[in-house]
Amino acid sequence: MVSLLILGKGDTDYSDRNMQRLFTCAQEAGIDVQRRDYGEIETTPDFKNEKIQVLLFFPFTFWNANCEVPQDTKLYGTSKASYDLFQRFFLERQEALNERYGSSHKLDYVIQPAFAALDRDKVATVEQLQRFDVPTSRVIESRDISEILDHVAPERGVFIKCRYGAEGKGITVLHHGIWRTNYNVHEGKLDNYGTYGTWTFTDITGKRELLEQLLEHEVIVEREVIVPEIFPGKKFDVRAYVVNGHVPHLFARVNGAERVVTNYSQGARVLHHPETGLDEAYIESIRKEATKAARAFSSRFLGVDIMFDGNAETPRVIEIQTFTDYPDPRKFNLVKYMISIPT
Repeated sequence: MVSLLILGKGDTDYSDRNMQRLFTCAQEAGIDVQRRDYGEIETTPDFKNEKIQVLLFFPFTFWNANCEVPQDTKLYGTSKASYDLFQRFFLERQEALNERYGSSHKLDYVIQPAFAALDRDKVATVEQLQRFDVPTSRVIESRDISEILDHVAPERGVFIKCRYGAEGKGITVLHHGIWRTNYNVHEGKLDNYGTYGTWTFTDITGKRELLEQLLEHEVIVEREVIVPEIFPGKKFDVRAYVVNGHVPHLFARVNGAERVVTNYSQGARVLHHPETGLDEAYIESIRKEATKAARAFSSRFLGVDIMFDGNAETPRVIEIQTFTDYPDPRKFNLVKYMISIPT
């Protein structure tokens, strides 16, 4: 028998919902389960079973206070110091868990603390995935504006993303004849929108001084992925859920071709498999690369975002979601699946 410790608390009822659903479902299944926030580890109660499965959730309180708006760069997602704080947070919480339970229980991490922060470093994520032969977006190493603009063609643009960000924030795209950023542009400088605000895209075409500001920060520069015409006039990506080495569910996010990104927050339509209509070649490719990505992250639970660069033979893992949101339970009850599978 295995006990379950759920760690984390959302900063709103909405962001807390998956943790609470998992806790409730585990209780109803008769599992010995406790739920605590990260600051409560030292006072968590004893468990009935020797083995404790630990499931980490995103530490909203810590991130909002220490990392969302960095003290050094002031620009969202561009601070190595903030990322280092985030990475150290999980290692320190692991030490606290070892001190609390190490002499009496065996701790089994679904998400390894050493990898918990890694997806917030886009450069390190690409490097880690490539070590496991996972295809990724193509990175442009140059920080020279003219050299970067040489990669912009009528059929394919360039994305500049903040290195340590997420949620589709801190993105600048250079297309032929139009440049856009979803950083706030205030008094001729790049700035942040609010934590809970909408990060809308602004036309900055020709404003090289804004690109110069951006390229002075920690960013990653990537060639745009041009998706196949499966959904006419649309672009799409796929979110695959990996649980214990399997992909029990996936969905596609479909958005207008003129949209910069496929995020739900930018108006994308979500199609859950099998509603996607993707043929088996695409599905098998998604499953293969998603499970490889999970192995690269030593994770038994991971969200993997994949785009196809032209056809089914060219998948590219574009994002890793260590603390992924859960799908609509009416389409796939991920919580129930996680509780029901063998540990």
